[in-house]
Amino acid sequence: MEETINVEIGKYTLESLTTGMYSEPKIVYREYIQNSVDSLEEAVALGVIEEQGMRVDIIVDAENSIISVRDNGLGIPVGKAPSKLLNIGNSSKTSSNNRGFRGIGRLGGMSYCNVLRFVTSAAGEDKKTIVQFDCKRLRELLIPGEYEQYRLNTVLEEITTISVENEKKNQHYFLVELEEVSDFSDLLNVDKVREYISQVAPVPYSKKNFYYSTVVHRHVEEKGYTIEEFPLFLGSDYRSLEPVCKPNRHRFHADRNKRKEDVINRIHYFDVIVDEECFAYGWYAESGWLGTISESMISGMRIRKGNILIGDSRTMNLIFKESRFNGWVQGEIFVVTDKLIPNARRDDFEQNEAYFKFIEKLREGIGSDISRQIREASGKRNDVSAKMIREVERTITEAECDLKEGFNSAVDKKKLIEQLGQSADKLESTKIRDDLVEKKEELIERIHVTTEQVSASSNYKINKIRSSVGRKNKRILAIISDILSTKLSKFLVDEIIEEIVEALNGKK
Repeated sequence: MEETINVEIGKYTLESLTTGMYSEPKIVYREYIQNSVDSLEEAVALGVIEEQGMRVDIIVDAENSIISVRDNGLGIPVGKAPSKLLNIGNSSKTSSNNRGFRGIGRLGGMSYCNVLRFVTSAAGEDKKTIVQFDCKRLRELLIPGEYEQYRLNTVLEEITTISVENEKKNQHYFLVELEEVSDFSDLLNVDKVREYISQVAPVPYSKKNFYYSTVVHRHVEEKGYTIEEFPLFLGSDYRSLEPVCKPNRHRFHADRNKRKEDVINRIHYFDVIVDEECFAYGWYAESGWLGTISESMISGMRIRKGNILIGDSRTMNLIFKESRFNGWVQGEIFVVTDKLIPNARRDDFEQNEAYFKFIEKLREGIGSDISRQIREASGKRNDVSAKMIREVERTITEAECDLKEGFNSAVDKKKLIEQLGQSADKLESTKIRDDLVEKKEELIERIHVTTEQVSASSNYKINKIRSSVGRKNKRILAIISDILSTKLSKFLVDEIIEEIVEALNGKK
């Protein structure tokens, strides 16, 4: 006769699955976002919404200490909502086609608020389900030495309220609300939240700041992979909602001490093949390799699955012999195999055999390639011919960037034409190493073509500013840009004009 084994789950398990799971409070945003985008994908697949109709709205109301995350995805039917939202670690999702698949993340917000509420309505139903947790009472129940007779199910019963209310039949959504959010972290700092979400969430690139976005998409699509992107909007209320984009930039600062301006010269693409199977696609930017990228939001190879960031900017340090080199580069690795499984904390992947083979391939491939390029660039800094070629390439690349993103002013455009002319003159008059003569001729031709394009272009950034600022203000901004461009760098002029425009639009 077999003996029956009774297993009781203690109440402190809940603490382990909330506070204990996350070292950084802002991770709760990632957990709710990944559940939202999974629901949006399912809604599109079932024909409930069109792809262009997907939306996630995130409100960070610091004044009232409230956070909300709302998507217009499939929602959960009334008959399934209570069990689905109260089951812990028992999600029906699979790791192969979902970002949030362990059924744990939805409880993450409990640690940082007094009330956690889920409100959901499914397509075709005229009811909504409200599941509310008293997180303040939860913390009382988890005080060591108190309520020791309680088990996990007892705690959940005491802190949970479930209700059903009427809803419009055409409504389908899932809403997460955190009330009385604690202010000891950056959870209520909308700027910090934007920085975090822009790096972690599956959002689009900014075409303004990263004009390589189109070619990156095109390359991976030719491989048969699509970079999943979702429209996420963030603000302190619904009136201030603005789209969130990835922070990648084609112009950036490098060398933390000297603050040198650098620019992407070209994009390199790579596949990671393990045992004849493609594990990942990726790209990285070749620049002037002037040092560690100053903007921490863009530095480091970022590894993603379902376009959700796994880990952080330092996770891929291990693929470089000198880990510091990871901070010199910006790029992304898109995992496409089911053999690499994000761990419960999403700070890395499960350490299985496939993972170790994958990391070794990265070390042998892009880790070595990038390290070699950085060392070669460092060794050539004092080589007159190589230095000249590098400087001219950078001038041309910057001009090509300006052509795409627009000129700050007429003064800026004139300076650019003069710089191109000076570069051509230097190349013509400088004796170049024999092995670089062909490169020299190629650059001279590129200068002539680019100069003609710049001269003919009327692509000014001022023209792209929303009409809400008014024609008179646009003319004033054009004058200010002309004046600033004679004294300041492009970065500073951009920042100042953006500040003025936001002030004119009432956002400052």
